[in-house]
Amino acid sequence: MSTHLDALARAFATPVTGPTYRPITRAIAALLVGGLLAWGARAALTSPMAFEWQQLAAGLAVAVALLWPLPSLLFGRTVVDATGIRQLGWMGRDVSWQQVQRVRFVRLALSPRLIVSVGLGRARVFYSGSRELDAAFEQAVRLLTAPRAAEPAP
Repeated sequence: MSTHLDALARAFATPVTGPTYRPITRAIAALLVGGLLAWGARAALTSPMAFEWQQLAAGLAVAVALLWPLPSLLFGRTVVDATGIRQLGWMGRDVSWQQVQRVRFVRLALSPRLIVSVGLGRARVFYSGSRELDAAFEQAVRLLTAPRAAEPAP
């Protein structure tokens, strides 16, 4: 096993877990979705034109599209442990430490995030909703990007 993986296993022997998004981010998302749904319902109910089934179907499709990611936004959890990082929720994702090729922590006000590249394809983004997760992300980046000592050949 590599020294980086050993260091990560020791550092995260006790898993660090927390909400995926900050409370303010969750509140803004809930208010925006609720406001858009209320506005759409009010516009539909006060419209002087008669309803047609196409308009109703389109309105329902928009409502479902707005509501679909909301549970993950409000109740999602992120876990950093000895094996890797997981974001739990409807559209969950996970990466084991062995897969990580490049990693970067981006500190943004409403949603700090860990960007992980596992090779070709899109990078995977994991969000932090607490200071504990921020510290775990920073520690993971530090351990994964530390210069590697020459490892003995097998």
